[in-house]
Amino acid sequence: MAANEEEKRNLIVKEIESWRRGKLLPEQYCDFLLNLYLEDLDDRPRGITGAVMKKIGQASGKMWFLSFGIFALICFVVLHFSVFPLLLQIAIALLATAGFVYAGLRQRESRPARGYACLGAAMAFLLGSGLAIVGLQWGWASSGLQWLLGLLAVIWIGGGIRLRLALPQWLGWMSAIALYALLLAEHAPASSVFEVQIFWIPAALLFCWLSWFLHVRLASAGTAMFAASLVLWFMPEIYSALYGVRPEWIQIEILIKILIAGIGMFRLRKQWMEWVA
Repeated sequence: MAANEEEKRNLIVKEIESWRRGKLLPEQYCDFLLNLYLEDLDDRPRGITGAVMKKIGQASGKMWFLSFGIFALICFVVLHFSVFPLLLQIAIALLATAGFVYAGLRQRESRPARGYACLGAAMAFLLGSGLAIVGLQWGWASSGLQWLLGLLAVIWIGGGIRLRLALPQWLGWMSAIALYALLLAEHAPASSVFEVQIFWIPAALLFCWLSWFLHVRLASAGTAMFAASLVLWFMPEIYSALYGVRPEWIQIEILIKILIAGIGMFRLRKQWMEWVA
């Protein structure tokens, strides 16, 4: 009974707060009604900003000191990252990524939104720090970027399969696709429009079939591969726009492919929506 009374009280308090936000009642009337259900008006529900401000106000001096110390350390590392030795740069990138992953895994069950946000931050930090290291040490014109993309593809696909998460796997396939595009530009620079289509369309169809084939065994892999197949379907046009392969045909190609993809996805919507969900 006590739990039910508490739920009812919280529901009434939230409704009064919605009246306040919607200007349905004057402020003093809302405070009067809240006083009937709350011992202290500071206990009333708050928005995200209000909740954050309340927690900041309740933080102890130790927490303030620790927060500013961590912020100062982050600023120091960012400002001096370029002068650190290579091994130290790699160690910082790996330790920070591991910290985000650990925090994400710890909170994935209890607080899913925060857990997935930490995992997303880990992937973004690994990509950003990797690009920074490659740019600082070898420059963008070297093969270091290709090695980085290959390494990220292995880490993200492997980690995504291990954690059964679709997003890391999809990002891993995006890294592999970017690596493939760089290798094509390097080894087949004078490709025709037809050749560019041949380079990418079979891969899109293969990924679509693999999405169907794997969705029963590993649902996250099916979802990731289906999303990657959609990117691969339009990669000839993206590649042509980046490397100037008959740009006058790009708009027509995109319209034709949108039409084909739209009709196909509509006709087969019951099938692909089942294995992607």
